[in-house]
Amino acid sequence: MAVRPVYGNFHRPGSLAQLTRGRGWNSELVGFLLPLARRNYWFKDYDFEEQTINPDWTVANSSGTSAADFAIQADIEDGNLKGDTGTSDNGSIVLRYDTALFDANRNPGMEVGLKFDLVTDTPIVEIGFHDPATNEYAININDIDTPTLTSNGVTDTGFFCVEGDAAQTLKSAALVTKGTTDAVAKAIMGASPGSMPFVIATYSSILVQLGANKGFAIMDENLGTAGRIATGPDGGVLMLPYVLVGTRVTTAVFPEIDYIRLWKERAW
Repeated sequence: MAVRPVYGNFHRPGSLAQLTRGRGWNSELVGFLLPLARRNYWFKDYDFEEQTINPDWTVANSSGTSAADFAIQADIEDGNLKGDTGTSDNGSIVLRYDTALFDANRNPGMEVGLKFDLVTDTPIVEIGFHDPATNEYAININDIDTPTLTSNGVTDTGFFCVEGDAAQTLKSAALVTKGTTDAVAKAIMGASPGSMPFVIATYSSILVQLGANKGFAIMDENLGTAGRIATGPDGGVLMLPYVLVGTRVTTAVFPEIDYIRLWKERAW
C-alpha cells in the first residue's frame, strides 16, 4: 500500500519555493496557485454571504440620514452588498478595511466585482488603497482632469477612479496614484474624454495592483485600456483598502458589490 504524502515532510511546505520547484517563477499555473503559497503570501476573500458585514470592514457615509451605506442583501445568489449614496450633493458612502496593514513594498492588490443597478448620472467611484484619512468616507479625488486630491490627510494612495463631476472633462476611468515623495499622477483607462465605463446592471471586475512608487489597474481584463503609472505610494507607509461611491448631484447612486479579494506578500 502506498504511503500517503505528509505535508510537513516536504521542503518549505506551502511556500513559493515549493510551488515553483520544477516549473519556474512566472508560469500561468504558478499564478493560479499562488494563493496556496501561504508561507510567502497573504490572501483574503470576501463574498458577503453572511447576514451581517464581516467585522474586517466598516461602512460610513458623508450624506447624513439620506444615505444607506452598504448593507448585506438578503436572499441574493452568491451574496452581495448594496449601497445607497443618498441624494446629498457630493455625498458618498464607503466600505473600508479596518486595519492599515498594506505596504507598497509588499505589492498589495485588490479585486472587486461591482455593478450599478440604478443610476441616472455617472457616479464617483474610488477603488484602491490609501493611508488612513482624516475622514475615511470623504471623496478623495478633487480634480481628475489635472489630478489633485482633496485635503483629507492622504499622503500615499493608488486607486481606480471614475469622476462624475459635470465640470470635469474626463469621463473614462483612470488610475490615480500619489506617494509621499511622488506627486499626484493619473493614467487614463480608455478613450478621452470617453464616457461612463460601467454597463448598468452588469458586473465589472476592477483590479488594482500597487508596488513601491508604481501602480496598475485593469477593468474587465481589458489590457488595451489598463492603466500603468511609474509613480505612486512610497514603501514603508501602511495603507488600507477601500471602495467609495459618491454622487456630485442630488441623484442617488446604488452600487452592488459581489466580492472583494485582497492580497500582499508577507513581511518576512
